[in-house]
Amino acid sequence: MITNTQRRIVNLWYFLTLIFLLGIFVPSWVGMKGMEGGFGLSFLSGFLVLLVILVVFVYRACARQMDKILDGEGIIAHWQYSAQEWMRFVSVDFMEEKKTRKNLYLLVTAVSVAVGIMLILVVQELIILPIIAGILVIVAIPAFLVPRYRYRKLQHSEAEVLITGEAVIVGKMFHLWKGLRARLELVSLETNTDPAILSFQYSMPTRNGRQTEIARVPVPAGKLREAGEIVNHFNNLISS
Repeated sequence: MITNTQRRIVNLWYFLTLIFLLGIFVPSWVGMKGMEGGFGLSFLSGFLVLLVILVVFVYRACARQMDKILDGEGIIAHWQYSAQEWMRFVSVDFMEEKKTRKNLYLLVTAVSVAVGIMLILVVQELIILPIIAGILVIVAIPAFLVPRYRYRKLQHSEAEVLITGEAVIVGKMFHLWKGLRARLELVSLETNTDPAILSFQYSMPTRNGRQTEIARVPVPAGKLREAGEIVNHFNNLISS
């Protein structure tokens, strides 16, 4: 049975809020003077409390939405899988996610190198080279880790999927395109994989433009026709 993973995240952030809140008062409790780091520690802890509260509000909204789905609200499809079907899907999702992250990294690398060459020619300072290298290393970390984290999470998930008009739950993965100016962009069906994959492409605003995410849903045996109807349903809503 699928559990509310977002609720667990909220509880973790509540715990962090308490820790940072206590951090505000630690300097006075241990006798640390303000000019010896007490003011800095209290200020940093206070800032982190405000930051964590914002995160809690976001995840609490997600947790409430997930609760509604788990209670059966707005469900379009509820699919379950054999262990073999699920593991085949996990492998396909891992390969697709690696390919997506690799292509994105190569694009960032090409842009960074081009910008770096232009800056070297204009500024004529080689210090730009280690800066560009540092950027590429930072970008490479999520490109390498995200697919593996997703793989492990799906590998240990319930072999179950819930599809609604505003979100999909794929095992322990929760994809929501409601609120915070997120929107569903495209729904497609890939039948050349085993199992067939229903893809929900959605985006959300970030400081650097809209970030695109893909929720991949395996199609169980005998559900291909239903998957096609789901694609038509969503794409009609998107185009209307």
